[in-house]
Amino acid sequence: MSRRLSLLAVSLLGGTAFATPAFGQNAKPLIVPSPGEIAIHKIVVSATRTREASFNVPVSIYSISGRQVSFANAEENLSETLNRVPGIDVQNRQDYAQGLRITSRGFGAQTPFGVRNIRILVDGMPLTGPDGTTDSEVIDLGDISRIEVLTGPFSVLYGNASGGVIQVFSKNGPTRPTVGGSVIATSYGGWRVGATYGGTARWGSDGSFNYMMNASDFYTGGYRQHSAARRQQFYGKFRVQVSPNTSYTLLIDGLNEPYSEDPGGLTAAQYHANPRQAGTGADAFGTRKVLRHLQFGLVFKHRFNAQNSVRVVVYEATHSVLQFLPFTGSYAASGGGVVDLARKSGGIDASWTHRDEVAGVPVTLITGVDFGYEQQHRKGYVNEFGSIGALRRNEQDVARNVAEYAQVNAHVAKRTTLVVGLRHSNDYYSVTDNYVTSTLTNDSGSVSYGNTSFVAGATYHLTPTTNLYADYGEGFETPTLDQLAYLPNGLAGFNSALRPTTSQNFEAGIKSLIGADTYLQLAVFHIHTNNEIEVSSSKDGRTAYSNQGQTARNGVDVSLDTYLPHHVELYGSYSLLKAHFLANQFAGRSLPGVPDQRIYGELDWHDPSTGFYAQANGQWQSRMYVDSQNSAYAAGYFTAGIAGGFRQNLGPIRFNEFARINNLFNRTYVGAVVIAASNAAYYEPAQGRNFVIGMRARYRF
Repeated sequence: MSRRLSLLAVSLLGGTAFATPAFGQNAKPLIVPSPGEIAIHKIVVSATRTREASFNVPVSIYSISGRQVSFANAEENLSETLNRVPGIDVQNRQDYAQGLRITSRGFGAQTPFGVRNIRILVDGMPLTGPDGTTDSEVIDLGDISRIEVLTGPFSVLYGNASGGVIQVFSKNGPTRPTVGGSVIATSYGGWRVGATYGGTARWGSDGSFNYMMNASDFYTGGYRQHSAARRQQFYGKFRVQVSPNTSYTLLIDGLNEPYSEDPGGLTAAQYHANPRQAGTGADAFGTRKVLRHLQFGLVFKHRFNAQNSVRVVVYEATHSVLQFLPFTGSYAASGGGVVDLARKSGGIDASWTHRDEVAGVPVTLITGVDFGYEQQHRKGYVNEFGSIGALRRNEQDVARNVAEYAQVNAHVAKRTTLVVGLRHSNDYYSVTDNYVTSTLTNDSGSVSYGNTSFVAGATYHLTPTTNLYADYGEGFETPTLDQLAYLPNGLAGFNSALRPTTSQNFEAGIKSLIGADTYLQLAVFHIHTNNEIEVSSSKDGRTAYSNQGQTARNGVDVSLDTYLPHHVELYGSYSLLKAHFLANQFAGRSLPGVPDQRIYGELDWHDPSTGFYAQANGQWQSRMYVDSQNSAYAAGYFTAGIAGGFRQNLGPIRFNEFARINNLFNRTYVGAVVIAASNAAYYEPAQGRNFVIGMRARYRF
């Protein structure tokens, strides 16, 4: 592609390109790139920590646009859009007290709540703690610019993230002050109202102040009995560009979840009798969660010259959880049936970027230091059938991580790009037990881990529209504080015997623009792990872990994006993953919670002249086993949906009305499983046919 064509593609991505000939001159023809040509110029930063076209980096990385995130969706959670990415499986448990389970090439399937094995960031600010856990509900989807999803070996440069990296980028404020609002209604008595405000103002003589704020209030009555939830969120981004080379960005992320009821899992008999019922003990013990989260981040960027720049991210968060589990927890060593957790965390990520030439080879060097800490006060009380009873646990938990990383990007030849990286990390975890009696031992303990991870990848530019790539990385994942919290038998006590998981990740792939309108990405991979951390038991909301030897993951990820005439886009993705145990008592059996195959398809149409748009989508998924023995499974399923809407501009006001039907054929299926549930309550049913209807409006001053 010529430089002129590349610049024009970027212009078209940002808005509309204009060409106005001078009076009396012949107009030069406007060369408009095809949608496929624009696709290969999409810029990403997650893969190499610098701005690069995703087509050129030697990794599997996918970008979801803000339009796709909001396309007739309720904007409740990431399950609405992430399932279109090959290799990613988002299991919506219809349980806001436990949250989504997001897996990447099988990593993350073992977590009973929240997200594990995947690093999540918003505008460069980590939401993932130093032990590798994330509460995905703290992400506000109201004003998203794009989401980058990185799978494969290069995620090891982000620490406890061997499964992948998800980066969410919010929109910048528009050039003129703009206010917006939305009203959305959903099935089961649900609704969401939102408001946005943003703009740009001058700052001094040559600077600017850009701001964007989003607030929302969400409620659902829940598909299942005892699954209602309420959530209020705020996200703000305020950037001061003090000069062309220096900027400061303040990020504020707040969440108040006054209640989210926990319906729990169902046994096979309960599921077949009534998939909408709550699990055993949910009503009797008032299972629910109260969550509050507040996080601040400051991003400093400065460019010294064309060769050198720095970026520093400082962040701090407070996080509190009060959760009622479906049992009393009355006996002395139980740890209680009510969890009261107060957490404070934060950190700093400082990096320096240097661009130069070495022996005529263009080289970019990124070096940095990453520090994170987490302090939490964990208490446990007897669950007096929905009320807080006597104390049964009181401890102080600490997690710290210090890491140094370096990455080199080099165009070693005309057709070859090489990326090499190293990350050295030291992790420390400790528990101080303050609940010690004459009959209870002191369960205090601490562990330290250290590791150096290596990653390398190369891209070969076979033709101007086809790239081949290969990469290799060494993953390292420590246990989380929650995984260290219980002994393998499920009793309270520091699980100091739990060891980190290490992995060797191999990947090769192709990225190709076929013709002018079809973009193909294909990757094949092999992952070998040692000391895989698996669920040893799960009972009444308490999950214990142990190391289960070696595993292997072999698979293929494919995506195909085709732009057809009359503003029609056809997108499809396919994931094949054979994940199984190798050297332990479960050798040859499949990893639980990981489907072998997934197919996603989507057909989009829009008419720029009238503002109408429509979509049809479908997803098929194979069975998932519920335990390491593969003694039972959730059956595979197919589900489909349709959506449509109408956009119109009335002067300074822009309207967008839309509607969506999910699970169009009203299939009954299991959306997620509770792995190794000792009471056989494995199954968490997905919603039946459900509806979304709403309107968004914006006014530009």
